[in-house]
Amino acid sequence: MAHKRIVWTSWNSLVDELNDLNEQEIRQLAEDMQEMDMEQQQMMMPFQVIAPSANMIYTPWGPYPMESMFKPSDRWDCRIGTTNFDITTSIKAILTNEIPGIEALKIMGRYTFAIGIPITFDFREVRTEIEKKLCVYTEEEILTEETQATVDLVKEQLKNKKYWSILVAPTGKVDYVVSDKLDQKYLDGLNELVEIKQLLGGIILRGDNG
Repeated sequence: MAHKRIVWTSWNSLVDELNDLNEQEIRQLAEDMQEMDMEQQQMMMPFQVIAPSANMIYTPWGPYPMESMFKPSDRWDCRIGTTNFDITTSIKAILTNEIPGIEALKIMGRYTFAIGIPITFDFREVRTEIEKKLCVYTEEEILTEETQATVDLVKEQLKNKKYWSILVAPTGKVDYVVSDKLDQKYLDGLNELVEIKQLLGGIILRGDNG
């Protein structure tokens, strides 16, 4: 299982590139788009000119005249997020209800979504919150039958210890730290597990005492 990640593209920067094209270049781009297959068109979608003579551009929120001050790139800091995991109904709900700074949202496909961020918010902060919420794993995703069996064996070995924490990585790798007391050595070991989790993803399971 690959580490969950989101690759970001600035829609506003792509629109700026389109604004730099002259009319002939826009027409040529539109003709080239018509010869592409659906997947290629989706990749080029920020540049998809609907009617070059009318100077229209297709956005995730519909077509707009290039000169319109209401087009998304003039209203928001628009970003396209491409994931390596399914964008489910629950993920859409998180983006809609739990992330401050998202004023506009469009699910564009199984792995792609677009957001509009008002000028009163910083994209870096919004991105951090999104990745913190979305790039995590549930126990159901991590604990396959084989991995659960390994975790159960480790828990059996640690059951008489007061403090223990087990890291289960998306790859199925299992690592742990254990101690009879909450000393600095245990805390340092736990911090190492947390750092590995941040790097590789996964979950940390802890005993009743943490």
